[in-house]
Amino acid sequence: MDKAQLEIEFQRHFTEQGFEIDWQRLSLPMSFHAVAKGDFLFRQGDYAQRLFFLHKGLVRYVKISQDGKEFTKAFVRAPKIIGSTRAMVENSVTLFGIQALQDCVISSYDWQEFYTQMHQDLGFLTYYSHFMEQIFLTKDTRESAFVEHSAERRYLDFCVEYPDLKDTIPQQQIASYLGITPVALSRIRQRLKLQAQSE
Repeated sequence: MDKAQLEIEFQRHFTEQGFEIDWQRLSLPMSFHAVAKGDFLFRQGDYAQRLFFLHKGLVRYVKISQDGKEFTKAFVRAPKIIGSTRAMVENSVTLFGIQALQDCVISSYDWQEFYTQMHQDLGFLTYYSHFMEQIFLTKDTRESAFVEHSAERRYLDFCVEYPDLKDTIPQQQIASYLGITPVALSRIRQRLKLQAQSE
């Protein structure tokens, strides 16, 4: 896939979301990244002052605790804007990494340049406001689920949202996303399997 095609896909994403942007007024230098399955776009503690657009593939946001435990914060599939908003805005290191779960095609844009040009176009600015709202809503929903729902309910919701992942990625990654151990996840899956067989 060539650079021109990636630029077209990036612009089409905004149009499909219902936002009209005057691309003729803007100039966003783009870099290209091919990230192989298992590799990291960036790791926790890196500086990542670029805004990334996932054209193809699937990634996860992963955080490592001080004692070395791994937590999956989110799964994101293309097409989607990805990156660390905190690292970009504060010019600081990232608090998580982004790992490819499939071979990915990604383009990226310098955050400061993106931010400056975004304010020159109302459609661009409106999109970003909407994008940040969705991040907040997703985070709020996820946090509420940990308080209100059982681990089994969270797993069932995961299966509905990501039906293609429950049998294709390591159980440890799913368990860390659900906030439980792989052993607890295995028990939940076994219990659900027995229930299905008895029905």
